[in-house]
Amino acid sequence: MESFVLKQIAAESISTPTPFLLGLLWVFAIYLVVLGSRLVVKSRGDARNIGIGLLLAVFCWAGINVGWEYSISIFFHESDKSNSVTVPLLRTVMELGFVFAGCSFAVMALSDLCIVICGTDLVRLQKALLRFGFWVVGLSVIYQIHFASQYSIKAVVIGIGGALVFILGLGLQRTLTNLFSGFDLQADKVFAKGDMIQIGVKGVEGVVWDTSLRSTRIHTLDGQMLIISNGELLTKEVLNLDQPSRALRVRRTIGISYSTPPMRAKDVMLQVLKQDSDVLDQPAPSVHVISYGDSSINYELRFWVADRRMMDENIDSVLTRIWYALNESTIEIPFPIRSVRMVDMKSEAEHSLAEHDRVAKFERHIAACPLFAEQYMSKSERHELARDAYCLRLEAGELAVRFGERSDHMYLIIAGDVRVMLKGKEPIELHTSQAFGEMALLLDQPRSADVVAGPNGVTLLRLAKVSVLPVLNRRPEFAKEIRQVSTKRRIASGIEDETHLVVSRRDRLIALVSNAGRSLKPW
Repeated sequence: MESFVLKQIAAESISTPTPFLLGLLWVFAIYLVVLGSRLVVKSRGDARNIGIGLLLAVFCWAGINVGWEYSISIFFHESDKSNSVTVPLLRTVMELGFVFAGCSFAVMALSDLCIVICGTDLVRLQKALLRFGFWVVGLSVIYQIHFASQYSIKAVVIGIGGALVFILGLGLQRTLTNLFSGFDLQADKVFAKGDMIQIGVKGVEGVVWDTSLRSTRIHTLDGQMLIISNGELLTKEVLNLDQPSRALRVRRTIGISYSTPPMRAKDVMLQVLKQDSDVLDQPAPSVHVISYGDSSINYELRFWVADRRMMDENIDSVLTRIWYALNESTIEIPFPIRSVRMVDMKSEAEHSLAEHDRVAKFERHIAACPLFAEQYMSKSERHELARDAYCLRLEAGELAVRFGERSDHMYLIIAGDVRVMLKGKEPIELHTSQAFGEMALLLDQPRSADVVAGPNGVTLLRLAKVSVLPVLNRRPEFAKEIRQVSTKRRIASGIEDETHLVVSRRDRLIALVSNAGRSLKPW
């Protein structure tokens, strides 16, 4: 391929349809213009791309219908012959606009369909591959309809391939590697200016100062400026600490004495995590037993902080408060040494008998509650709950649960009664062997009402979520019963609308169709 020449020729005459059909087409074109303008102004992403494509296609169609079409002839002079391709400008741009809008619409429709079927969206790489595939199909259709008879695409492929071979022959492999790596980093949006990243696991951390198609500059936490080529950066593991959100999970291990029951140790440490303002409520913090050491049971704290930039201060605050909480609860963090403990056998036996009687008493109270009946859990599971339960006494008018507070305990009434105080409604009375606060086991939401002790006071068993959760996981019928009780109470109190309880594929499909209908309105 030696050269090409551009030549403009006269406007083409376009055959027009009947006046009635033409009028309908103009009305539809006006609708598409208004709809496209609204999508461009008020939407983002694929919806905005649809608007841009519609506007481009409609304006070009209008130009064609008023006789503004012009064609360009491109002449290719080769060694033995000359070829030419005639390209109608407005028609080609119109078709490209429809392809642009159609590709964006197809990707958005498949994304919504995936949400309806699976409940999750397509990932960005899948959308990019789909968009590329739709573009290839659209351009191939345009070429096959209008240009296949004028010019063979083989010549184009051969010409481009020869140009690429020529460029690579100049020895620019390293420069091209950095250049294309820069394209990859920016196209994939691995990071943006201002993001905090980590190069390699436990590697250098810093803020992206600037990025170009050749190199990336990183301002490290030690105040240094690290300049790294994009080609080398792509060969390393890059952790973006700010995407998709700045929240990060922290994991720290603490050893607790074997003399402390695991549920009690978990409860104390979990309360510290939930009360610390630096620890995020969502995702919820947790405490797990990870191993039995030589001198301690090893627990792992897992909690989320808002930003890596303040993570060290957050960890210091949490670990400091946990030490004080464990110390106040007389829970020992043992030294890694062998200790000899003198035991009074008589006192130890009396303590063991008293503990056995306490657990048996609590177990009888738990069994009396319909929520913990035999069909929902076994005797051994009730014994497990009773072993970790905590008894507390409240006088008349004292708050057991406060509106708006976050907690992960439920309560069982073993003597007396309580009143659930709802704003604008009559109090709801709960009596002996009834439970409340079960929503905390299912929903990580603030308390929806005040619960106060009745006129004669109340005695409660407090059941921590960390104790009940294993039973919930093992017993789906128990989880279902708690969910039903919670749902009935929320509906009765007006907290939840009964029509919004089921989220199925049918519901998601109805919502999708409804949203699609609203998006087609031009205003």
